[in-house]
Amino acid sequence: MTNWIRKAGAAALDLIYPPGLYCISCGKITDASRTYGLCNDCMAAAGWNTGRRCEKCDRPLSDNDLGPLCFSCRESGTGNRTRAFNKGYACAHYGSVERAVIFAFKYGSRSDIGDILGEILYDRMISECSPDELAGMYDMVVPVPVYAEKRKKRGYNHAAIMAESFAKRAGVRCESELLIRSKSTKPMKGLGPEERKANIAGAFIVRERKMEKISGARILLVDDIFTTGATIDEIAGLLKSSWIDPEGRKHKGASCVDFLAYAAAGDMVVS
Repeated sequence: MTNWIRKAGAAALDLIYPPGLYCISCGKITDASRTYGLCNDCMAAAGWNTGRRCEKCDRPLSDNDLGPLCFSCRESGTGNRTRAFNKGYACAHYGSVERAVIFAFKYGSRSDIGDILGEILYDRMISECSPDELAGMYDMVVPVPVYAEKRKKRGYNHAAIMAESFAKRAGVRCESELLIRSKSTKPMKGLGPEERKANIAGAFIVRERKMEKISGARILLVDDIFTTGATIDEIAGLLKSSWIDPEGRKHKGASCVDFLAYAAAGDMVVS
């Protein structure tokens, strides 16, 4: 289906079912005044990330995990599990409300939800610092790219819509075309940590014309879900790597790569 047909179909649906009148999670009739487009029930049921969180990746910590880090981040530095990113931020725990929102956004042709998620991402960050501080924290915001065929089928890169919405509010430049997902990968669900790392290895490249932008840059990656962190680590490692230009001159990679996600999976002990 071509993009213009998809957009025309989405516009027609908007006339019949205005997005602002329906909860973005459960679809219940509501009104445009609701915070984040969520009805009262879904707003109350959402797993907002306000409790104890991992100091590294920000995922919610379970009650029986009394340390400052989740299992995955505690294991970083052992074997092949080194964390390449600097710091993570997550808005919510990945529960039923969050799952429904992401499903509608990615698979239900609800690209409008991306702007709402951008607002949620922004509110999460200004809970950590002032708007002025946030505007100076990063040189660019970069969405995690999707594979070309998947983007064509969906009609948009969901992470790019989120990132652009967030970046506009934060006053930071968004570089939606910095990265390319160069190969398709298997679904991560059901894969162990090492399998996930192998699956995603070499899946991303930096566009050649954009290489100079990353030298010494402070970068914030944006995606919808943070699970084990294999994707974020792969991209962060790529962005931090030094590179050599056609004249043989060596350049530094990014100085800092953080990430910001709408939802994070809970702390899980894996072997």
